[in-house]
Amino acid sequence: MIRIREILLPKQILLNVKATTREEAITMVSHSLKGDNRIIDWPGFIHCLGECERSGKINIGLGLTIPHGRNDSVTSMVMAFGRLAQPISRGAASIRFVLVIGIPETMDADYLRLVGVLMRAFREDHLRKALESAKTPEEVLATFEKGETRLT
Repeated sequence: MIRIREILLPKQILLNVKATTREEAITMVSHSLKGDNRIIDWPGFIHCLGECERSGKINIGLGLTIPHGRNDSVTSMVMAFGRLAQPISRGAASIRFVLVIGIPETMDADYLRLVGVLMRAFREDHLRKALESAKTPEEVLATFEKGETRLT
């Protein structure tokens, strides 16, 4: 079973993203993955994220947007986390967090488990507040791990 620490690396946790649009925020967070050796086709990865974006299925409430791509541009699951310096309004809701995820076609079960962990972290007030106030990437990882251990 793959764990959050294997997917989300400290250097891919951005705690003060200064973006004024959702698209700009996604681009900034995505670029923290550039050069990651788990991504073997950067243009393919970005194209796949764009396809997800066009489908409109990436804003899920709770201040969260999750652009993700499922294709062969990644050899194993990758993730980047961004917390916006200022929330971005999107209609009645706002976005405060961006999670960019790349998923190989063959990792369905691991992907579904990861989504469960992430949803727990954002639905539980104390975990979401911990993500809002985290001062270091390590604190973000520890918060996600709290949600993760409750599922296992």
